[in-house]
Amino acid sequence: MRSLIKKYISTESRNKLRSHFPAFMSRKKSYSQCGEDLLIAFVLELIHGARPKKYLDIGANHPFNLSNTALLYAAGGQGILVEPDPYFANLLSNKRPRDKVLQYGVHFSGKETADFFILDTPTLNTFSRHEMERYTSMGHQVTNTLPVALKNINAILEMAGNLDFMNLDIEGLDKAVLEMIDWKKYRPTCICVETITYETQQEPKKLNDIIELMNEQDYILYADTFINSIFIDGQQWRTHWNKR
Repeated sequence: MRSLIKKYISTESRNKLRSHFPAFMSRKKSYSQCGEDLLIAFVLELIHGARPKKYLDIGANHPFNLSNTALLYAAGGQGILVEPDPYFANLLSNKRPRDKVLQYGVHFSGKETADFFILDTPTLNTFSRHEMERYTSMGHQVTNTLPVALKNINAILEMAGNLDFMNLDIEGLDKAVLEMIDWKKYRPTCICVETITYETQQEPKKLNDIIELMNEQDYILYADTFINSIFIDGQQWRTHWNKR
């Protein structure tokens, strides 16, 4: 509704509507855990304008719930969703038909396949045995274990082409995957990575080593919700401001 109002109603009329209906006109919808998608959409529009965005979501899970790419999809964007869980891969294909769904994991050990641990809380599903054992020690249960084929992250990035946004959330293996990327060749404008440990009995730990790794690759920490860190390619950021 708000997008239609913006398209067909003049700025002057919209300003009057904001005065009379401030709650409706100022409301913003977010699918993310802590509003990350609003920050991502804002900075991508700042750099690239209002065109639909291209994205890669690694560990996509649910098509809308806690998704960092659903808002971009709702705005006309499309991309690649990597999801090893067959239930969620099928759900993604049905609910987000413009996107291409890859039912793979991402290489983290050099092997062609790995066990994928499905837990009672689906957002904790992981290839990491260490993380799975941590989660079960907190009271979670493994409901299934599936052998899943793995695909190289650079092969996926090559398939995706030039990207506006990449989301990475693979429970304990994020840094290992980031270290495998050919950063000279692949430079998504914006990247969001989970940068805390999951804890239920103590304060979560901030994974500052991921932030340091991204800084070394000339990615600027644009925003941080404590759970997720949002980075901008320093090259593209500087180019944008140097044009002004």
